[in-house]
Amino acid sequence: MHTTVTVVLADAVDAGVQRAAFDEAFAVFTDIDANLNEWKPDSALGRINAAAGKEAVRAPPDVCEVVRAALEGARRTRGLFDPTWASLRELWKFSDTEPGQVPDREAVKQACSNVAWKKVEVKPVPHATDGSCLVRLPQPGMKLGLGGLVKGWGIDRAAKGLRARGLKNFFIQAGGDLYFAGTKQGQPWTAGIRDPRGAPDQIFAKLEVKDRSFSTSGDYEHFFVADGVRYHHIIDLRDCWPARASRSVTVLARTATDAELLTKSAFVLGGREGLKLVESMGALAVIVGSDNTVYVSKGLEQQLVGVEPTP
Repeated sequence: MHTTVTVVLADAVDAGVQRAAFDEAFAVFTDIDANLNEWKPDSALGRINAAAGKEAVRAPPDVCEVVRAALEGARRTRGLFDPTWASLRELWKFSDTEPGQVPDREAVKQACSNVAWKKVEVKPVPHATDGSCLVRLPQPGMKLGLGGLVKGWGIDRAAKGLRARGLKNFFIQAGGDLYFAGTKQGQPWTAGIRDPRGAPDQIFAKLEVKDRSFSTSGDYEHFFVADGVRYHHIIDLRDCWPARASRSVTVLARTATDAELLTKSAFVLGGREGLKLVESMGALAVIVGSDNTVYVSKGLEQQLVGVEPTP
């Protein structure tokens, strides 16, 4: 899924335990790539998308769990996070190898009618005992894209597996989503927040993190500039155009699933409204607004160390 996954174990355990723990953690992401990668037409998610406007598709338990989590995330964020965003994929393209183009407004408007999480149907399979379900997209052109949630879900699942093995101190990263458990050789884990207008390795703030997920979304990740305007991959699904309220959002949450969906939702709202949404769901945030104003949850003000980001 075009993402690097990193697992660091900080517990003093023998090599056999380490190897088993690594194998289990990475197996989670192997399964995600096989079943939940919308770029693969033969994946369960690919088959669901191909059947849009037609029949329901039987999905394995993991896919059912993630789809339900995505729909619940959409409900909790009042549609700011919406897994049917992928209906726009053919219009908004942010390739590393091809120049980006601003799509036709009428085409965006038409495709936007397929961004409709409330219409996704998920039902149990009659008499099934394996946890599988039936998923149906009722409108032709609808598509599910779970890349905005599934990395966090995978991190949470991998962390659960490591804890079940008795490991207490570890670090898991999948792209911009991270989870820090315990400590690193007795010292706190430290996470940095990238400067949205700085170099890729330049941070403007950092904080200590323990037993929390840390996720950042920014307008610098996938974007192009046309006529002096930056167009990026975080879409405001209320009008299906790139959101304009923020440059970056970092969320500190109990689960990586919550952190991932909240970064994107808060990015759309920006500023105080973004903080309010994040805090209403028991998380904390650092938001860099479109005018470079930094908004920080009160629960983080004493923990955050850093300077103002690049103008």
